[in-house]
Amino acid sequence: MTSRARPPRSAFTLIELLVVISIISLLIALLLPALSSARQTSIGHVCLANLRTLGQGLTMYSTDHRDQLVPGRLPRVDNENWRALVYGGWKYRPTFLTMMGTNVGIQPFDEPIANRFDLDRFGQRGERQDYASKVYVCPAVSDWTDERNGSYGYNYQFLGNSRLSDPSDISSFKNWPVSVTRIRDTSRTVAVADCMGTAASFAPDQRWPYENNAEDGRRYGNEGFNLDPPRIDRARGEAAKFPDRRSAADPRHLGRIATLWVDTHADFQTTKSLGYQLNDDGSFAWEGNNALWSGSGRDVPWTPDYGL
Repeated sequence: MTSRARPPRSAFTLIELLVVISIISLLIALLLPALSSARQTSIGHVCLANLRTLGQGLTMYSTDHRDQLVPGRLPRVDNENWRALVYGGWKYRPTFLTMMGTNVGIQPFDEPIANRFDLDRFGQRGERQDYASKVYVCPAVSDWTDERNGSYGYNYQFLGNSRLSDPSDISSFKNWPVSVTRIRDTSRTVAVADCMGTAASFAPDQRWPYENNAEDGRRYGNEGFNLDPPRIDRARGEAAKFPDRRSAADPRHLGRIATLWVDTHADFQTTKSLGYQLNDDGSFAWEGNNALWSGSGRDVPWTPDYGL
């Protein structure tokens, strides 16, 4: 009997295997940042889509209310007022987002609550409910669902500051109602934008993470529904937590800010293009340029005697 010798089998050497692994690791290292950037870009465009949808509600609100712009948030008078009928029922002190979204048929809460201290089925107070629809929340910070500590802020100082100058006079609104016809250039006046809340008053390394229902000034999102313009008069003006803490726009989309303008178009801006200035430590200064905020094109801070 004869036997045939088997040909030797080819195999990777250890060096070849290490080379292949190194190449794969290098490719992964090169691709991951690109994939992350693409994902963040996609998230940013979803955010813009949210603002465009809500922007339709801004226009519809004005149409239904004799040309008036929506208020930032109805003021606190007592434990039931001010309340308003929104999509889903009566709501205690609804924010601008709730009222805008109601006009486009997007229910903001599973169970709107009309009393300040009553609880919904999730245990949230009527004054601090969580948004139920994703449209009300920037997808880059999807856990910022608290209506007070929200991800989108309103140019309330110039467009609808419904805080009361005199608590005993329930009609002494600081700057509301504001008519759309008073806005000189609606395409160049900020309405809504990504907001970081009063954390803007602190250096980045001194800001604390977001926390639902919190009221810590250092936390991201605190008083987020109030978006302060770049320039604030610290003696006679207004701010989210006047006079020591301000809010500001948040460049959370790869350094860009999703911005809705009064004419309801939406785009990306930067802190600089919106007029903000930063201090040396990275905190937001109280000085800046309000030309894109005032509604008149003028670089002026809001004060009680302001007029378009």
